[in-house]
Amino acid sequence: MKKTSAILWQDAQHQVLFEILDLIAQPDAGAEVLRQLHDYSENHFAMEEHYMLAMDYPRTTDHIRSHDQFREEISSLLSLQVDDPEFRAVVSTFLTEWLTRHVLGIDKDLEAFILASDLK
Repeated sequence: MKKTSAILWQDAQHQVLFEILDLIAQPDAGAEVLRQLHDYSENHFAMEEHYMLAMDYPRTTDHIRSHDQFREEISSLLSLQVDDPEFRAVVSTFLTEWLTRHVLGIDKDLEAFILASDLK
């Protein structure tokens, strides 16, 4: 695996997550967009968690805890299924800010660990 391949899959998946969050704020978005976010984030988190466990990443527990917080937020929102455009805009902003902090914080630590690892 090349040095950048771990970063490319991670960056590409993060981009899709942000695109889905943008869709949530659209006036004509429905509950299916939240379901799409839930499903895509589950796949993304599963891949990251697989890498962390396979590479014996020292901050795996904290990172998974962070993923679990996002999972809880999405599950709560799915249970509400509010069809109000203003509500969806607030949800989109909240989740975008959460994901931005996650990607620029804890995910950067994982990225650095992957790049420094001989197991890439």
